[in-house]
Amino acid sequence: MFDLWQFGFDVQEVIAARVIGMMKGELSQSEVRRMVVEKQTAYSNAQIAGAYALLTRGPVEASCEMIEIYQRAVRANCVRLSGAPRSWDEAAN
Repeated sequence: MFDLWQFGFDVQEVIAARVIGMMKGELSQSEVRRMVVEKQTAYSNAQIAGAYALLTRGPVEASCEMIEIYQRAVRANCVRLSGAPRSWDEAAN
């Protein structure tokens, strides 16, 4: 289920983390490249999934598929940029 409020908060958190990183001079060249590539990838994946869902299931399902892809991409960035430990990081230590 799409939670518009959570999606909005996640988007703002990602933007804030990156702006703060830029202001501190801590935003690496690889992070800048990653920002662009992630946006292109999310857009392409959403378009493909949306087109497939539109052809096979209908317009409502197509929009849900597209939103889900953007939501997953933003949430992954939110978790990565927050610096919170992830389960696979804890296992490595």
